[in-house]
Amino acid sequence: MRLISLQRQFLWPADVPLVELRSWIRQQLAADGDVLRWALTSVRSSADGGRIVDVEAVISA
Repeated sequence: MRLISLQRQFLWPADVPLVELRSWIRQQLAADGDVLRWALTSVRSSADGGRIVDVEAVISA
């Protein structure tokens, strides 16, 4: 098993409510491998008024 540390930025879609954000982030990370741990490190506004989430994760690939 190979462990990989990731840092990703995602544009939080307006149609994803806060209560679904956790599962949405896990879906985004699953494209890279099996998610072992992850953390939401920041949420900020983009220049166009959208929301950007910064995520750190450890996956196995």
